[in-house]
Amino acid sequence: MTQDPTLAAPPGEPSALPTPRSRTRRTILTTLAVLLAVALGGAGFWGWGAAAQNRYETAASAHTTQIGEETDARNASDARARNLVWLAERIRAVTATPAFADDALAEAVVLRELLAELEPVIEASEPAAEAIEPARNNGIDIDDSLPWQVSSEAERLEGLTGRSQRAEDRLRASAQAATTGGDDLNAAEAAYFTAAATRAEQTIGESTLSNRSVQVPLLRLIEYARDPAMASARDAAFLVSMTDAEAQVRSSEAIHQAEAADPAWAVRREIEAYARSLSNGMALEFVWAPEVSGLGAGWLSGTAETYDSDGGWSIISLNYTIEELWYDGPDAHAIVAHEVGHTQVFRENCSPLFSGAAFNQDQEAWATAWSISQGFDVPGSGIQAYGRPSDEQIAVAGACR
Repeated sequence: MTQDPTLAAPPGEPSALPTPRSRTRRTILTTLAVLLAVALGGAGFWGWGAAAQNRYETAASAHTTQIGEETDARNASDARARNLVWLAERIRAVTATPAFADDALAEAVVLRELLAELEPVIEASEPAAEAIEPARNNGIDIDDSLPWQVSSEAERLEGLTGRSQRAEDRLRASAQAATTGGDDLNAAEAAYFTAAATRAEQTIGESTLSNRSVQVPLLRLIEYARDPAMASARDAAFLVSMTDAEAQVRSSEAIHQAEAADPAWAVRREIEAYARSLSNGMALEFVWAPEVSGLGAGWLSGTAETYDSDGGWSIISLNYTIEELWYDGPDAHAIVAHEVGHTQVFRENCSPLFSGAAFNQDQEAWATAWSISQGFDVPGSGIQAYGRPSDEQIAVAGACR
């Protein structure tokens, strides 16, 4: 009888087949290993994605901020560039005038040389036909992108940020150069026109015989030349106007010097000198004509065109009859005193008298009373034309000395 081999094994020999319990344990371990690997891989992938997303968000924020900085720098650079280019164009036009070319002022030399030195800065400051816009963030959909795509976009933004920073640095350096150049050019321009104003004042001071009417326009230009608020108006036309006004003062002086030396005008110069001796320093100029106010031969006639600017001044017109009858009695002297009297109302101590109750700013009553107070109680003082003022008025006018 034989034994069934499946029922028993020889004693001392191990079984060649795994038991059910061993197979189950191995399956579980293998599964756990696979799950652990999957978990570790998933965690690594998630960590990679999170790191890529954080890098992207940081890069995007930095890029946005930097674009704002570059835009501000570009705007500042463009503004400084426009200011410098505009200033340079105005000063180039000034230096191109014959008046400037012939100017021997030291300040003119400085301005001319500085403008030449700044030409490279000015040329670099001129805005391009099309301004280069800062690179913008194209953006991606983070939720639908893989980690390496997100990392690649973050790297691209970091590169754009660096490029923008370098552009900002160049723009700020350009703005500073334009600002410094503009400040230097403004200072040199102001110094030149200040020196030109001083020279014009000297011309007026040396032209003692020149007419006040040609001095006054030059005085206004002198004020503008020194006024910082008028800097933008100091262009080529302004310099030409100032040069022409100064030439007119010198021409007026030359004409009066020539007349003063001509014996034919001796009586007129004597009359004018007499009027100035009564004027208490008020500036007077004279116009001689055959007729004044429609009155010519056989009539004594004069007018006074008064101005309250520049301390007060007057243009006195006299007809030829005054010259002809100057030595024939007091009336010619009286009418000259009458016209000078008109100019006295601008003097500090006389203006209240003229405006007060005695005259109430009656021009002709005042001038007549003032002439009488000078000792000319005759028809030529204005009595014939306007009537005799009251004694009170004559006394009040006489206080104007």
